[in-house]
Amino acid sequence: MSARTVDDAAAQLGRLMHAIAALGDEEPHKLGELAAIVGVSEDVIARDLRTLVTRYDDEPGGFIEGVQLAFGSDSVRLRSLLYRRPMGLSPAELAALELGLGALVHETPPAETGLIREVRALIAKAAPGLAVAKRLPLAHAAAVSDNVGEQLGALRTAVDAGKKARIAYRSGSATAPNDRTVHPYGLVTVKGRWYLIAFCDTANAIRIFRLDRVAAVTVLNELADIPDHLKVEEQLQHGRALVNHAEEHVRVRYRASIARWIAEHEEVEPQADGSVVVTYPLLDDEWAVHHVLGYGPEAEVMEPVRVREMVRARLAEILATA
Repeated sequence: MSARTVDDAAAQLGRLMHAIAALGDEEPHKLGELAAIVGVSEDVIARDLRTLVTRYDDEPGGFIEGVQLAFGSDSVRLRSLLYRRPMGLSPAELAALELGLGALVHETPPAETGLIREVRALIAKAAPGLAVAKRLPLAHAAAVSDNVGEQLGALRTAVDAGKKARIAYRSGSATAPNDRTVHPYGLVTVKGRWYLIAFCDTANAIRIFRLDRVAAVTVLNELADIPDHLKVEEQLQHGRALVNHAEEHVRVRYRASIARWIAEHEEVEPQADGSVVVTYPLLDDEWAVHHVLGYGPEAEVMEPVRVREMVRARLAEILATA
């Protein structure tokens, strides 16, 4: 890795730490105000923030799990439970934090480094062997995949300009994309994937569109109909994008043995036998299969039948190779 790459990464980390501090109240912030705080352009700070939540080359290490950003035409809001509870850091995480703070010291005026040095001292106290520990190799994240990156840029243009867009979109149950005319409200990340929140003329309702299922985007020369005082973040429920507006849902029943734990994390429908049912937005069939299999015999798909059969087939494959 070149010295230039390391310098760029250190500068970006410094900008992100300033930005997250400003966004920590989880209220919407104007991108222009945030850019002024950090001392860069709106485009630069928006790009920096997207690196927190974008999955790179489908690798789970390319985004920060549990951090969600809602972008409007000129604002951004951060939502994350990570900033609401105490955290226990692993030695590797402490090392990464110490490394980042060390880089930030060199990017900060001397009169403003006192707090950074205090935090580094606390880290050294918590992990006295950190200073002599083997340094982890630095990693450089790749760019967003060409397809998603191209569509993201086009839709960002539509949102910023308040223009309608035509998208070629393949829904979960479709074999080929179909054209839809949409009024883009904003772009949201959920667990590393990008979604467009928009009013769809075809469905005559608000819909969510996964960007990796958008084959093409055309920004139209027509003004979008955006409701007055619309807040993109209000289209999210329980940390998920558009629970009520997803085109399909999956219903999962959890046995009574884990019902109490599920009820602490989800909105549930209690059943007479002590089990609970949860309805999730079905944005991806594979996600549903992976989620249910993760609970073993404690969970089962009730509907749609298509996903239930996928789980059955996956279990048959596992048993056949056991």
